[in-house]
Amino acid sequence: SSDLSDAIFALAITLLLISTSPPTNFEQVKRFAYELFPFLACITLIMLIWHEHFQFYLRYGLRNNKMIVLNTLFLAIVLFYVYPLKFLTKIIILFPIGYLLGDQTLLNDLKTMIRAQDMAQLMIIYGIGATFVFLVLMQMYRYALSKADELGLSELEKFDTQTSIRTNLLMALVPMASVIFSIIFINSWLAGPVAGFIYFLYTPIMFAHGKRSDKKRMALIESLKQPELENN
Repeated sequence: SSDLSDAIFALAITLLLISTSPPTNFEQVKRFAYELFPFLACITLIMLIWHEHFQFYLRYGLRNNKMIVLNTLFLAIVLFYVYPLKFLTKIIILFPIGYLLGDQTLLNDLKTMIRAQDMAQLMIIYGIGATFVFLVLMQMYRYALSKADELGLSELEKFDTQTSIRTNLLMALVPMASVIFSIIFINSWLAGPVAGFIYFLYTPIMFAHGKRSDKKRMALIESLKQPELENN
């Protein structure tokens, strides 16, 4: 299962490269250099998702029919997520590069890729993929928590599992909010840009969540130490 998962993530990275052909003139060399930035952004996001998935199996090692179903669903969504991710990162990263460098050829090519009024639909497609990636991860952690006794999880491990459930729920809620906004205001040209800016909510939300979780974790560790001190 772990080998299959790693193979699927390798395939996802291959799909990011599959349309990249060797440059045959200087203009294509420049384009290849520009596209390094969205490619690195995609790789980073894919590897973050892989790391979360890898950590799950490292912590719990669950192998049963329920996990096979959840894992298959998760990997299928990751593969679906790759092309919208690649397309969106190209638009978001290459437009500013084109404007900063005054590269009109690049800007004209990007404008033929998508119309401004279609950005909301792109944000919906991308947001649905991102939402379900994290919802399935959340469900995997919920299932692990339901097997806490069978897995012999300690109180601290149970707390960490609950934290992972909340983390993935919050990671899913942001793209979900972006999708809902895009659907409601789909006919507005502002829908796409605003739906994109919604993702900046990740920073304050995850910072607050991390700080709160760390505080609770430290308190739990202290409370678990008390019986040990009393026994000594």
